[in-house]
Amino acid sequence: MTSRSSWLGMAPVYSALVASALLSAAPAQAQVTRGFIGAHEYGLPDPSGMKPWNVFVEYSTLQTTDQAWSAGGQKTSVGKTETLVSLSKFVHFWEVAPSVGIAMELIVPKVGVRDIAGKGAGSASGIADPIVGPAFWIKPAPNWTLGTDMFFVQLPMGDKSVGGGKRWNQVASVFWDGQFDKLNWTGNVATTLHGKADDGSKEGSQVYVNNRLAYRVSDLVEPYLGIDYERQDGSAGGPANHETAAAFGLMFYALDKGHISVHYEKGLNGVGRAVSNNLNVRFAYVF
Repeated sequence: MTSRSSWLGMAPVYSALVASALLSAAPAQAQVTRGFIGAHEYGLPDPSGMKPWNVFVEYSTLQTTDQAWSAGGQKTSVGKTETLVSLSKFVHFWEVAPSVGIAMELIVPKVGVRDIAGKGAGSASGIADPIVGPAFWIKPAPNWTLGTDMFFVQLPMGDKSVGGGKRWNQVASVFWDGQFDKLNWTGNVATTLHGKADDGSKEGSQVYVNNRLAYRVSDLVEPYLGIDYERQDGSAGGPANHETAAAFGLMFYALDKGHISVHYEKGLNGVGRAVSNNLNVRFAYVF
């Protein structure tokens, strides 16, 4: 990819706070972090001589939680909730050093939770803690992108009704994208380190791996498969938990300067957390 109009992916992002934690009927972790990424997520152009450009992205995830993984790895029924998380992201790209690109990001999460089970836990909505930070990338080969974001910070400025305004969080990752004729492989290995909340509590750190494998079948459509894994350390609020999830989706090239991706993700196995059961939509527009 040699121009911004042919660019297909996003710089890395961190998942918003999982708002279903607000409802006692649902386990705290309800989706593998970055499970919303699509095909070509990190497919960035060669930064050498690149002119500055921008992209706006909207990610939306609708998670329906009615099952959880027990301590023994079995699915158990829980009160049903729906969580809608939307991430509005603005990114500015430029060449920060010879052949090194930088993407400066601002991400604003919006969260809504609905208590379908009617067990008195209530519903909530609002703006969660925003995320800011730079990502850097190089092109070690014409068909490869390799990058990192080590300085993403989640600011405690969000609405308390959706878990915001309590703690600073730091996110770090390594990401990649490889293009092999019509086949594409994109993914990341990342961690989230949580700061202490205003009440002194601290969530366990998270490590997660996300992969997407896509094949371009036509000028308009590109199917893709995904496999995600996340593990969260235990904390005073509960034991360690983990989940492996799989995704299937389609990427549509319907716009000259943008694209739309849709995929469904389902938990395969896990312990101590909600079963992933979500629909994800990504819209991106380059300008």
